Order: sequence, then C-alpha cells, then structure tokens
Amino acid sequence: MPIFIICCLLLTTLVQVQWAFLTFLNIESVWLAGAGVAGLFLLAGCLKKLPGSIWHDGFACAGLWAWYGFWNPFFSEGSPMFYMFPVYFALLGAWMLFGFINKSALFDAPSQEAFLHLQKYLFRFDSSLLAAVVLICIAFPEHYLSYPLAMTFFIVRSAFQRCVEIIES
Repeated sequence: MPIFIICCLLLTTLVQVQWAFLTFLNIESVWLAGAGVAGLFLLAGCLKKLPGSIWHDGFACAGLWAWYGFWNPFFSEGSPMFYMFPVYFALLGAWMLFGFINKSALFDAPSQEAFLHLQKYLFRFDSSLLAAVVLICIAFPEHYLSYPLAMTFFIVRSAFQRCVEIIES
C-alpha cells in the first residue's frame, strides 16, 4: 500500500496543478498498458508468484493509472473526482496500513482469533476476485461510483488479508 498511497497523492497534486504530462495518460495505448499491467499483477497474485503485499500494491497503482487515463476524457476538465477520490484512496490506504497491517502482529489473542474466524467466512471474497471487479468497473465510466466502491472494497479486503498473513506467520 505505500506505493499506492504515494501514487494517489502524486496524481492529486498533478491534477491540481494541471501538469501537462497528464494528457499523456489519456492516450489509449497508455491507459490500456496500465490495465494490462494491472492484469499482470492480478495474474501473478492468482498464481501466487508474488507476495500479497507486492501484487496488491502494484495492481492498485496500475488500476489507478488506467482509471484516470480512461475516465478523464468522459468528464469535464477539473472534475473534482480526479483529485478527491485519490485523496480518499490515500487516506483509506494509510489508515489500513498504519492502523491495521503494521499493528497486526501486536493484536491480542482474541483479536487474532476473530480475524482468523472471519477469514473462514470471507474466503469467497478473495482479493483476486475484487481485483477483477475493479478492472471491470474501470470499463463503466457512466457509473461513476463503480470504480471507487470496488477499489474501497479491494483496499479493505487486501488489508484484511495482509493482517491474516502476518498473524499466521
């Protein structure tokens, strides 16, 4: 999550100052490359080729890249969604990283048992499934809350999964 947090804050800053480089992200081949990189991180995560922390972070960054590049032309210039949602993602990611993931080794025994018990019920909502939903939601800019909601669920679920991995190790 740390690289994703930095990317979100960087995107917000670049959108606010209206940096000329951002038009480069609107080129179809560039945002398709972002979606492709996100797909590769998702595939690597599904095949267990990368640790969860790396593929989650890489997928989230590439998804943000594809989201901005694909959605930006559909909305008016200076649309607040392109500097408010990344701030929201950065705050949510920071809260999950510093409030849960980094402290999960310090959880008391009942809290750890509760996490492991919840893991049994949340196995159907794996991070890989939510990542696929995020990629699908990028394709629907007319539903402007689809990507932010899917990304929120992905961030929370990946943080939960990282906590369980730390508890189990």
